[in-house]
Amino acid sequence: MEKNSLFMLILFLISQNGSSQTLLKGKVISDASSLDGIHVINLTNEKSTITEKGGFFSILAKATDTLMFSGMQVKGMQVVLKQSDFAENIFFIRLKQQVRMLDEVYIKNYSEINAVSLGIIPKGTKSYTPAQRRLRTATAPFVDLNAGGMAGGSIGVDPLINWISGRTAMLKKELEVENKERLQVKIDNLYEEAFFTETLKIPSEYVKGFQVYVIDDQRLIASIKSKNKTMTTFLLGELAEKYKQVTFPKKE
Repeated sequence: MEKNSLFMLILFLISQNGSSQTLLKGKVISDASSLDGIHVINLTNEKSTITEKGGFFSILAKATDTLMFSGMQVKGMQVVLKQSDFAENIFFIRLKQQVRMLDEVYIKNYSEINAVSLGIIPKGTKSYTPAQRRLRTATAPFVDLNAGGMAGGSIGVDPLINWISGRTAMLKKELEVENKERLQVKIDNLYEEAFFTETLKIPSEYVKGFQVYVIDDQRLIASIKSKNKTMTTFLLGELAEKYKQVTFPKKE
């Protein structure tokens, strides 16, 4: 008889516990751009749901139950429900926005993606630097296909005017400067400053001057263009000795 009474008491407590649960309607408030898909878990009765668009949700709960909120866009939070939370039509919960900082950013060089690979220009088409393009435009003859009676058309007057005015000479000099700058960049990429200061024994304040000095050497230009670093290194050593003799002559 006592066992039956105890069993009935347990059933009564379970039924009372179940009947005291209410469907809690709530809404998440946050600065996050999206409030749907946030997990809402009742850690007490192990019920769970996810928020809908706008952050709205509903879950079975009662006072003293613990709700846990978590999501990619918000910081996790636990809250113990009070009886007053069930008094309003909607239970509001404010969550902080989750700001994720990247440890590292990798920038990949997609060198294989270019105008040729994308089909913008045909393969084998020569590309020009800005200075090369300006010089070509200034010196290339303009063929007038509508010129009557002249085989091959007529030569435009722009190249002649450019030659007379000196613009062609100016553009050639501009192209020469551009080529030297590109060679200097290649040297900078091939060698660290320690190579010039420690190996070639050139003072750091004279390194740039030395680089300007060597880019006129035709043998060095050829070795850089052929990507022969061994020869380039040898020639730089040879030129360094000449540069130091000119820049730092020995006192008699």
